[in-house]
Amino acid sequence: MLVHPMIDSWEPPMIERIATLESRRLAVLPVPGLDGDLHQDLGRSALAIVISGSLNGDDVRDGFLKDLREKYLAGEPVDFVADIVKESKLEKVLIEELQLTEVAGDADAFRYRIVLREYTKPPDPPAPASDFGADLDGDLDQLASLGLDALDLPAIAAAVPDVPELLAPLKPAASNLKAALGGSATLLSPLTTLLDG
Repeated sequence: MLVHPMIDSWEPPMIERIATLESRRLAVLPVPGLDGDLHQDLGRSALAIVISGSLNGDDVRDGFLKDLREKYLAGEPVDFVADIVKESKLEKVLIEELQLTEVAGDADAFRYRIVLREYTKPPDPPAPASDFGADLDGDLDQLASLGLDALDLPAIAAAVPDVPELLAPLKPAASNLKAALGGSATLLSPLTTLLDG
């Protein structure tokens, strides 16, 4: 390795293996009657880097965990430099995964695995359109004034009939219903005496 891998200003110690994983996002589109499938290329996925190594000693382990866990828990993108990503456009990474394993045969030994994921800055949100509808402002005011002026509100209110006038056709039907139901009390009286007794 000409350039030692650096995560921000921290160099992972005792690296045994470093690997990258690059892939394309392909949408598989099955077509009836066609041998095989069609694939639509949706662009490349974020580059992943896997660094593995092992360390010995309590002090080394404690220092390793302190340095790396601070960066991991912060969840902030950090700079990354290594030979293996030389031709890529990788500049910043997120520490996606941190795996630590203690070795049973040696109490001082432990293995680590770090997965880094390429960070892409999200686009800025669109600026709010403060002038939205500004070009229509005068036209809308003119239409609103025309609409209210064209309405003759007092004449409309005077044409609305009174509520008793609206209900007048229903009065004979309501009287007939009251008379028909008025006799139902005498029909149900034997049932009332049976239930009360």
